[in-house]
Amino acid sequence: MIKNKILHFFYTSDRSTLIGIFFLLFFLIIAVKMFSYTVSNYDFYKDLADKQQIWTVTVPVTRGTIYSSTDGGTVFGTSVNLYDIAIDPQVTWDKLKLTLFLTDIVYKEICPDSQWRNDCEQKLRRFLGAWDDFEFIFDTDTIKEQITEVISERVYRKRVTSVFVDQELEQEQIEQLSTLGLPWLYPSGNFLYMNPEEIQNSDTTSLEVAKILGTNQEKMKHLMRKRDVRYVPILNRLSIDTSEYIKQYLDEERQAIKKSLIDRDKSIGWFIILTPNPNRYYPEQDVASQLIWFVDKQAQWNYGIEWYFNEVLQWNNGKIVSRKDIQWRIIDPINLDQSDIRWEWVKVYTTVDRNIQKKAEQILADGVERYRANKWTMVILEPDTGRVLALANAPSYDLNDFSSVYEIERVTFGKYPDPAIDLLGFPVFVVDSEKWDPFYYDGKQILLRRASREEVADPALVKYKYKNDFWPLLYSNDAISALYEPGSIMKSITVAVWIDTGEISRWWMYNDIWKVTIGRFEIENDSDKCFGYHSFAHALNYSCNIGMIRIVQRLGKVLFRQYLKDFWFSSPTWITLSWETYVELPTLNNWSDTKFLTNSYGLGMSTTPLQMATAYGALANGWVYIKPRVIDALEFPDGRRVEYKPEKERRVIKESTSQTMTSMLVAWINSGVARNGWVEGYALAGKTWTSQIPYRGRYEEWIGSTVASFAGYGPAEDPQFVIIVKLDRPRANPYGWQTSAYLFQEMSEYLLQYYGIPKREK
Repeated sequence: MIKNKILHFFYTSDRSTLIGIFFLLFFLIIAVKMFSYTVSNYDFYKDLADKQQIWTVTVPVTRGTIYSSTDGGTVFGTSVNLYDIAIDPQVTWDKLKLTLFLTDIVYKEICPDSQWRNDCEQKLRRFLGAWDDFEFIFDTDTIKEQITEVISERVYRKRVTSVFVDQELEQEQIEQLSTLGLPWLYPSGNFLYMNPEEIQNSDTTSLEVAKILGTNQEKMKHLMRKRDVRYVPILNRLSIDTSEYIKQYLDEERQAIKKSLIDRDKSIGWFIILTPNPNRYYPEQDVASQLIWFVDKQAQWNYGIEWYFNEVLQWNNGKIVSRKDIQWRIIDPINLDQSDIRWEWVKVYTTVDRNIQKKAEQILADGVERYRANKWTMVILEPDTGRVLALANAPSYDLNDFSSVYEIERVTFGKYPDPAIDLLGFPVFVVDSEKWDPFYYDGKQILLRRASREEVADPALVKYKYKNDFWPLLYSNDAISALYEPGSIMKSITVAVWIDTGEISRWWMYNDIWKVTIGRFEIENDSDKCFGYHSFAHALNYSCNIGMIRIVQRLGKVLFRQYLKDFWFSSPTWITLSWETYVELPTLNNWSDTKFLTNSYGLGMSTTPLQMATAYGALANGWVYIKPRVIDALEFPDGRRVEYKPEKERRVIKESTSQTMTSMLVAWINSGVARNGWVEGYALAGKTWTSQIPYRGRYEEWIGSTVASFAGYGPAEDPQFVIIVKLDRPRANPYGWQTSAYLFQEMSEYLLQYYGIPKREK
């Protein structure tokens, strides 16, 4: 019935009426649809458009900030934008100007004045893609000509010639693709690429390739389509200086165009695409590097605070958010004033005082050079709180350039005239084509293996070493990861234990017969002042081994071992850092008489500088072992704050014992062997030591074969700091009292002035 009426109306109405009704219905449908898009279903369609247009990338390197304890927190580690620079070659304006601009940018990045020749060469080779038959000439004009040639090709590129197809191909798939004989399809490792410009028949080949890869033909045809290139990368992760320079240049250019100072077609900003990438940045560079450690280019955390507090630091991953056009290009790519990055921060406040850490590293660096040592470690902590004020090692490395530790150099006679001594303890390599690892030197790969000591000593043999001496071993925080025999500073602990038991006083006497025989071992003193009838204070002052043996013989194994455990020599300190090492004390049944007696003066036992610093902390604070810590507080984005408080683990000695030991150590530093650690006008407590380095079951006995160190605290009446200084293989002088003592003095003098502690009245 209704259908008949509609047909009757259609046949009886004139043409103009029908046309009017048609347009009325058409506009009514349009209006309903527009109302749906913009009002009733707005949220649905907005979300759909955003999914198609907005590109979001999670950036795991965006992390919380690590601060020092100085002045509210100097930044040790943070996240900043390092930009990728690319161009859109379809822009038709001043390409010559663009080429020259990009050439200067690339040269500034790969060959800055401060870089080594080899570093410049490696970066240039990487940029040019030239690895074989490439002659490197270290000349600015020549290098720029080579860069310009590559830049010109990219600037004038028109079409897309390389498209990523697939990855992680199986060997069977690679073989099937090779049988197709398609020159435009090329694998690289397990990755597959194609050149759309070389494809002749996409209908047939797209089906064959899709079957092998297990995908559909339409997707493959979409990848094969020919199109204009709109994004050509130039460099990734520009330095901060270069990024700021480009941003400033583009901003000045835009302002000049607005003011009609230059014509738009003479600009280059329309070519340039800058994409921000949050990266980890360390403003202090090499300060506290072995404490902080680093986040690498793959956004992987590595050791130290970055590793230990990773779950806290990566509180909320950052996101790069960009809106794209229909061709998947970033819209308004040079609008650099608008931030595209969203992140939240957690703040990690360390106990490390930036100024003290910096001073300690300066002192160590000077000491390594002055005494021709391999390396040096210094630990400084507050005895009453366990707060670590500095964990310093020398040599150090730049956290922003951590890969430079892999650079090697050839050993030359002028620099190392006596390699057996000059290179003792360093990783040294020789050429070996059978047992080798690949290294790069002077732009070429060479095959090297670790040299034996005999090969190191051979002056006629061609040898190589790391420029920074220790390769990635330089990453290691020796304060917590390097075990050593503590030597004579252990004697302070031994004497403190006996005094604490009430067995002796400092003035008790013993007869030192110079040497004793234990089994098949003969133990003797180092100083001729030990021989004869002396007090135990005298034994501590002149570091008499026999005096320490007499003490532990009276103490016995059970009591002495318990005190060593109380001083925490059989456990890690549990400081919140990665890769802490320790050695447990032997059980009573496994503790030989020889080792028991030699442990009394620090021989045959292993400890770390931090363990020794916390043990001396118990002597300094009066009686208690306090767990060391490097973190003061964590602040979360929601306002929560977690405070780290001192953790008093156990009473170690009586307060009276601490006072007695402090007075003995003060007397020793004022007039004894440790006098080189004395600071005029102050009472400091200190003990020096020198220990030999074990090698193949024996101890080395030639130049550069000792560990020289110093332990102390001050001021004696109210200790504010404990300092442990450890020097590896000093060649200028083997003894701690003539090397490390001076560095202890220099550091103590700085701290006393830094804290504003007045001198004692005469």
